[in-house]
Amino acid sequence: MKRGKTKTMGYLERQPRAILEGQRASGKTKGRTVRELLRWSLKLSFGLLLASTLSFGLYWVRDRLYHSPRFDIAITEINGLQQISQNQVLLKISELAHPDRNLVRFDLDRLRRNLELIPWVKTVVVRRVLPDKLIVDIEERRPVAFARVGQETLLIDEEGTLLENNPEQLSQADFPVILGMESGFTPEILRRNRERIELYLQLIGALNRGGAGLSRDLSEVHLQDPGNVSVILNGDTVLVYLGRDGFQTKFRRYLAASRELKKKYRNLDSVDMRYRDQVVVRTLDPKLAQGGSRKDSSDG
Repeated sequence: MKRGKTKTMGYLERQPRAILEGQRASGKTKGRTVRELLRWSLKLSFGLLLASTLSFGLYWVRDRLYHSPRFDIAITEINGLQQISQNQVLLKISELAHPDRNLVRFDLDRLRRNLELIPWVKTVVVRRVLPDKLIVDIEERRPVAFARVGQETLLIDEEGTLLENNPEQLSQADFPVILGMESGFTPEILRRNRERIELYLQLIGALNRGGAGLSRDLSEVHLQDPGNVSVILNGDTVLVYLGRDGFQTKFRRYLAASRELKKKYRNLDSVDMRYRDQVVVRTLDPKLAQGGSRKDSSDG
C-alpha cells in the first residue's frame, strides 16, 4: 500500500509543476505578443509622422516655388533665329506667361507646340534653368528654292514646306523657281510635294556633283511631270527635258549643242535630251505663233 501511495503522490506532485510551466510559457508568449504590438505601433506611428512631415515639407517647397518672385522669368534666351523675328517668339512666350511669369509653373510643352506653328520653325527645344532663366533653341527650316504656286512665289524648304516670306527675303535668296508644287495641306498634297522636292534635290545634287556647280545656271525647274524633269537656264527661254536620271550628262549635252541648235532653229521652243542617240527639238512656227501652234523637228 505504501508503494502505491508513493507513486500516486509523485504523480500529483508533477501535475502542478507541469501546469505552472505551461502557464509560464503562455505568459511569456502573451508578453512577447504585446511587446511586438507595441513595437509595430511605434513604427507605424513614426512612419505616419514621417510621411506627414515629408508631405508638409513638399507642400511647403512646392508653394514656395510656385509663389516666390525669386522664380519669376527674368532672363529669356532665344537661339537660332535668322528668318524668324525675336518679337514673334517673345509674343508666344508672353501669351503663356501673362499675368503669371513663374518659371516652375510655366508650360514648356505648350510653348513648344505654339512655336512649331510658325512656318519657318523646324524644331524647338525649350528648357528652364532655375531660378529665373528660360531658354528657347530653334532650328529654322532651310529654304532650297522658290515655288510658284498660283499667283504667288514662295520659298520652299527641303521637306516641301511652303514658307512665308517678305520682299527682303525674296531679294536676298538666290534659288531657281520650281513649277508644279501644289498648295494645300491634305496628306496626298503633302506627299506629292515631298516627292517633287526630293526630285529637285536629286537634280541639284547631280548638277553639282564633282564640283561642277551647274545648278547656278538654272532659272526654272518644271516638276509637273515627276517622270520628266525639265529646266530653263538663266537668260534662256528654251525648255530642256532631262527625264528622271542622268541629269548632269544630259545637261552638258545641251550646253554643248545649244548654240548650234539655236542657229539652226531660230524659233526653238524646247529640246528633249532624254534619248541617247538623238536630240528632239520643238520649234514655234512663226506663221502660226499667235495661235500657239508648234511644229516638231528632230536632230539625229
